[in-house]
Amino acid sequence: MRTAKATYNAPKGDNKVVEMGGVTFYDGQEVELNSDDHGHLINKLPGNPHFDIEVGEDDGEKKKRGRPSNAEKAAAEQAAADAAKKEAEAQAAAGQGAKNA
Repeated sequence: MRTAKATYNAPKGDNKVVEMGGVTFYDGQEVELNSDDHGHLINKLPGNPHFDIEVGEDDGEKKKRGRPSNAEKAAAEQAAADAAKKEAEAQAAAGQGAKNA
């Protein structure tokens, strides 16, 4: 995923706010973009004279879209069950230590 920082520079006498591709830009304010959600803007804005844009390197990560797989759901449930078990054991150990004191 690539990231970019874009800044809108409004021409004199023009509106100080512009919306493009579902993103609202305010004059002089930096907006962060990523290639997963705004790839079209990252490619388009460098050619627009009213925008300053700094594009970062691609980090190779891709955002996973859609619902989690059954394997991912099972792993999350297992992790939650393990955490609950550890917490119960810790509480039992704390209770046992209080009895011995």
